[in-house]
Amino acid sequence: MLSRIECDIDAGEMDCAKIAGVVQRNILKITDLLVGDLRWYSQNAQLVPGSLKIVSVEYQDLNSFKLLYDFDWNLFSPCQDLNETVTQSEQLNFYIKPGVLEFDVIENEQPSPGDEL
Repeated sequence: MLSRIECDIDAGEMDCAKIAGVVQRNILKITDLLVGDLRWYSQNAQLVPGSLKIVSVEYQDLNSFKLLYDFDWNLFSPCQDLNETVTQSEQLNFYIKPGVLEFDVIENEQPSPGDEL
């Protein structure tokens, strides 16, 4: 799955702080793709609003970068006496293309019963 953020960063840019700033300003546009389907962990898991934070952007190769980020998700289930918050650390690769940052997001949707068979 690919997601894009339109931006004015030129191909060949190597300033990780500048690129991280662009991603942070547009984080709400890609939150669902970065967090994925939390039902993979539990049916009651929910993203803690405002918890998605960029840890760093690392230069990999020409126009290729790695985004390291954290977010918190909460699991609340009164029947099981659960109320805990978990910090999840993830990373993904992205690329500078003309006029966009293109993210290579791994799908982590909960499999359907048909997928399991």
